[in-house]
Amino acid sequence: MKNNNFQSLKKPSLLQTIAAVLTAGIMWGSGNVIVRSLLIEGLNEIFLVTARVLIIGTLLFFYYVIFNRDPFDKQLLKEASYTSIASIFLVSWAFIFALQYISSGLVTLLVSSAPIFTVMWVKLLLKQEKISRLKYISVFVGFSGIAYLFITQETGLLNQGNIFLGGSLAFLGVQCIALATVLNRKFAPKYKVSSWLTFQYPLVVFLTLLTFFISGVGIDILNISQFLRLGILVVCNLGAFLSFTWLIQRVSALQVASIDYLVPVVGVSAGVIFLGETFNKNILISGLFIFLSLLLTTKDEFSN
Repeated sequence: MKNNNFQSLKKPSLLQTIAAVLTAGIMWGSGNVIVRSLLIEGLNEIFLVTARVLIIGTLLFFYYVIFNRDPFDKQLLKEASYTSIASIFLVSWAFIFALQYISSGLVTLLVSSAPIFTVMWVKLLLKQEKISRLKYISVFVGFSGIAYLFITQETGLLNQGNIFLGGSLAFLGVQCIALATVLNRKFAPKYKVSSWLTFQYPLVVFLTLLTFFISGVGIDILNISQFLRLGILVVCNLGAFLSFTWLIQRVSALQVASIDYLVPVVGVSAGVIFLGETFNKNILISGLFIFLSLLLTTKDEFSN
């Protein structure tokens, strides 16, 4: 069902805006740390992705069946499925395998650069939108920060990992997020948040289960701690997406962009504290480049 009230949503208070930014930033920043803690303990990547997707997909399905009375919308299913390939399926696989080779903090730092590369996808897919020269400069600055990690072969791990494998996979995930942002911007505003998210999962669940069965991976037995962390991961994924979507419908892009400054701070800090990951000058220099590029990307908003 089309959401005709999208443009007339009430602007949130400052307290509500801060709460939404903190919720999305902390939950997104914590997600990769939780995933890597499970991988370190030997959980299989394919099993972990499959479990997470099935749990989230099932929860959304039951919520939709119980609380959503809208008729089935074939166009919604088509557009949501199309978007989900980039926004959920490819992103999940790229980042979980990247975490085998680089730290969760480094993955989170790279994720924060997604708004920078959204400029390129906007130019390719939404050609009617004009891109300023400043935004092109921001892409160059952000890419320079990422290139610095490859040049210094920084992994965020103590004498471990492989930046060329992990960094390339994470960079692929970043491009998927950037592409998904453009697709969400194009399609999502026409629908309710719950309906849009729910209809993204049928295709993702099918493809994930297909991958799981083809791979021949078994079902890992979780202890209580691992089961709890998996549950927290599901809550973080759902909470972050819902907070982000709720916020982007009501405030300017500048205010939403503040999430991208918070995510790497949470991710890097949590990785250092809980997983013993490193924080050194290479990560700091790369982070400064990425933060500068984010500032350049949002400068037009300040001007307005």
